[in-house]
Amino acid sequence: MAKLDMDGPLKLEEKVILKEVIQPMPGSFALGHLAANRSFEVLYVSYSETTVQEALLTCLKKRIGQGGFMDKLTGKNKINAFKYSYANSVEACFHKTCKNFHDFGGLKVLNNKEHPRPPKKSDWICSRCTEELTASFKVKAG
Repeated sequence: MAKLDMDGPLKLEEKVILKEVIQPMPGSFALGHLAANRSFEVLYVSYSETTVQEALLTCLKKRIGQGGFMDKLTGKNKINAFKYSYANSVEACFHKTCKNFHDFGGLKVLNNKEHPRPPKKSDWICSRCTEELTASFKVKAG
């Protein structure tokens, strides 16, 4: 079973973010649905190059990660909580977020509109995407 290895879940509310996410550090986060039994369904993953708090506040304000019209019609769970972790480097954030993106279903399951992108001016690549492309190429070439 996939694991985020993050703190939380916490309610996705401005006062909670301001109180709990206080270190001015980059980090990764997941937005999701916290059920009454405290189970957390991951619906969106991302990272912040600057501060996790700033990124979460932006997500809250802009409703990033919220499902579309069809999700509302079908009753898909609404984002109401988050988990987060700090990192010592932006590169670590990027790689952790890529791992979480793949572990929790990628574009087929998550509300992410695209695979996490590396920061501008970096040449980092997702190791999971590289592995999948290599495996696909071996199957086609073999």
